Amino acid sequence: METLAIKHHGAIQGVTGSCHEICLADNFGILVDCGLFQGAETWGQGASPSRLQIDFPISHIKALVVTHVHIDHVGRIPYLLAAGFKGPIVCSQPSAQLLPLVLEDAVKVGFTRDAELVKRFLGVIRKRVIGIPYKHWFSLLDENARSLRVRLQPAGHILGSAFLSLMCLLIQAGVRAHRRWVPTPSVGVLCFLVIWERLMRLCCRRRSRQIDAILWLLRVLMGIVCMRIGKAERLG
Repeated sequence: METLAIKHHGAIQGVTGSCHEICLADNFGILVDCGLFQGAETWGQGASPSRLQIDFPISHIKALVVTHVHIDHVGRIPYLLAAGFKGPIVCSQPSAQLLPLVLEDAVKVGFTRDAELVKRFLGVIRKRVIGIPYKHWFSLLDENARSLRVRLQPAGHILGSAFLSLMCLLIQAGVRAHRRWVPTPSVGVLCFLVIWERLMRLCCRRRSRQIDAILWLLRVLMGIVCMRIGKAERLG
């Protein structure tokens, strides 16, 4: 039976250059983000052009899913297209509006200021981008033996930001099986923090600076746990 596997092509030794590959099989996979390495997180080699090139196989990559339009998540999309990527770019509806604006600046800074070339590039981007509503399952692959769908949900990071869930249907030797990969943090830890925060609110009728500080800390901890979403490495 085929299984999902995850490969990381960025944001490994740091947090920039986010680019993660989700493989269903040798001949099918998707990318989640394709970002630029920034600052000290350039693998010790500086921000040379060679560090911007796509240095992994993409012939089997059928789609790119963008979580949000910060440059460290989308800055290498021009290089991805130059490497031969032909698939759709799936993101939230707000991100679909913002992405061409962000990439226009990126192309002008890193590639060319030729107005005609920039216009042609943005035309390609607008044709490839598919903005989908939050909490809506969207099909990335639909074949007789397998299908793969993605759903975006609000992440609260910036306008249009999202975390994703994947649903995979595999059929092999007459056996039909659903597999879901939901990149979420430990459910137990998150539930514990949420319940603790709610109990503090209910039990502490008289608010004080100390109570407010504890509630603020709990919300920060919940945020940190949720930010681990993209690091999940197993099927749920």
